Amino acid sequence: GTRGPKLHISIHFKFVHFNPTVVELVEFGLFLLGGNPKHKSLYCDLSVDGIGTCWPRSAAGELISRPCPEQFNGIHYNTTNQVYRECQSDGSWASRGNYSQCTEIIRKSKVHYQVAVIINYLGHCISLGALLLAFTLFMRLRSIRCLRNIIHWNLISAFILRNATWFIVQLTMNPAVTESNQVWCRLVTAAYNYFHVTNFFWMFGEGCYLHTAVVLTYSTDKLRKWMFICIGWGIPFPIIVAWALGKLYYDNEKCWFGKRAGVYTDYIYQGPMILVLLINFVFLFNIVRILMTKLRASTTSETIQYRKAVKATLVLLPLLGITYMLFFVNPGGEDEVAQIVFIYFNSILESFQGFFVSVFYCFLNSEVRSAIRKRWIRWQDRHSIRSRAVRVTSLPTSPSRVSFHSIKQSSNL
Repeated sequence: GTRGPKLHISIHFKFVHFNPTVVELVEFGLFLLGGNPKHKSLYCDLSVDGIGTCWPRSAAGELISRPCPEQFNGIHYNTTNQVYRECQSDGSWASRGNYSQCTEIIRKSKVHYQVAVIINYLGHCISLGALLLAFTLFMRLRSIRCLRNIIHWNLISAFILRNATWFIVQLTMNPAVTESNQVWCRLVTAAYNYFHVTNFFWMFGEGCYLHTAVVLTYSTDKLRKWMFICIGWGIPFPIIVAWALGKLYYDNEKCWFGKRAGVYTDYIYQGPMILVLLINFVFLFNIVRILMTKLRASTTSETIQYRKAVKATLVLLPLLGITYMLFFVNPGGEDEVAQIVFIYFNSILESFQGFFVSVFYCFLNSEVRSAIRKRWIRWQDRHSIRSRAVRVTSLPTSPSRVSFHSIKQSSNL
C-alpha cells in the first residue's frame, strides 16, 4: 500500500530542513497518489536525499542543480553555491549528489572560539609557571611553615595538578580518541575531574581554617594538618570513584566527557563542589562580619594576618565560584554576541585562576615576602664577606715589605 511511503516522507518533512516549491509539492503528491507520468522509465521521480535536499522530477540524462543546504549537522553553508545530482539514463537518481561546492560559512563565534583557545593555552601556561614558582617558595622557605601556609601550599599543589592534567587532556584528546573510549583516556578524564574537585575542597579548607580561627575563636594550635589533608585530598577521592562507577554503568562513552541526555552522573561530583562553594560563602560572610565588628580595633600580628587571608579569599572564592557557575548559564542558541562574550569571559577567568591563587596566597603574602627579604639580605652579607676575603688574600706584596725582607736577609749574611 501507500502507508509506507507516506510515513517515510512525513518523517523527512519533520526533521529535514528544505524548501520545496509548490510545483514540487504537487508533483510529490501525484507521485504518492500513483499519478506517475507517462514514460516513467525516462524520468527520475521526485526525491529527498539523506542530507535533506529536494530533487524534483527530472528527465533521464539531466544534471540537476539545487542550492546548498542552509544548515546540516549544526554547520552553516553558503546557499548561493550549488549541489549537483544526475538523473541517470535508466530513470534512477545517482546514489550521491555532488556537494563539493558547498562551503562552510565561518561564523564570527567560530573565529572568536579559535582566539579563546589561544587565550586558554596562554593563561594556563602563565598560571602553571606562577604556581610552580609559588610551590618552590613554600618548599624552600621553612621558616614560614605554619598550618595556614601549609594549607596555601596544598591549594597551590592542587591547582598545579589540575593545570597539568588540563594540558594532558588538550594534547591527547581528539574526536578519534574520544570515540574509541579507551581505558587510558577515561582515566585521564577521571584524574582531571579529581583535581578539579580538590581545588574546591582545598578552598573549603581555607574557609574552615579562617572560620575556626576568627568566628569560633578556637586556638589554631588544636587544628591538625591531617584534618585538612583528609578534607582536601581524601574526601574528593570516593566522590570521583562513585562518579566513575556511574559513568561506567550508565554513560560509558566518549572518554567520559560530556553527558548523555537524561543521565545525571556528573552531578555526583558537581553536587559536592556546589555544596562546599555555598558553605564557603557562608563562612566568608561570618568572617567578614566578625572582622568588621569585634576585631576592628585589634592590631595583633595574628589578626592582621587573618585580615589579609580574608581579603585574598574574598577575591578568590567568587572567582572560583563564578567560573564554575558559568558552565550552568552557557548561552546557547543563535545569540552570537552572548556566545562571544561568554567565550572570552570564561576563557580568561578559568585559565588565569592558578595565577590569581599564586599572587594572593604567595606573592602578596607578607610572611613569604619577609622571609625572601631576609634570605636576600643574608645572601648579600655572605657575598660581601666572601668578596672582602678574596680581596684581602689577593693583595700583592708591598714594596716596603720586600725591601725590609731583603734588608733582613742581607744583615743576616
